[in-house]
Amino acid sequence: MTTAAMTEKNPGTPHIRTARDASDDAKLARNPSDEDAKLDVALDESFPTSDAPSNTQPGKGKDPAPSSGYDDEAEKARMKGKE
Repeated sequence: MTTAAMTEKNPGTPHIRTARDASDDAKLARNPSDEDAKLDVALDESFPTSDAPSNTQPGKGKDPAPSSGYDDEAEKARMKGKE
């Protein structure tokens, strides 16, 4: 296949960005305890997978997750009426 034919049918490989962002590495180097910088670097390292880095947790802070609204007493009363 000629070069001309290759370029007409295959315009070439698209630009692929690097998996790591140098600014994230620099930010982490300046402050190794920065949680956001750690997360940014971990996300870059895991790209393009969808798994979250192990240092991420659902919710915020140390408070327990908010209730789903489940009420044990109301559920017992509802089930009692079905007997």
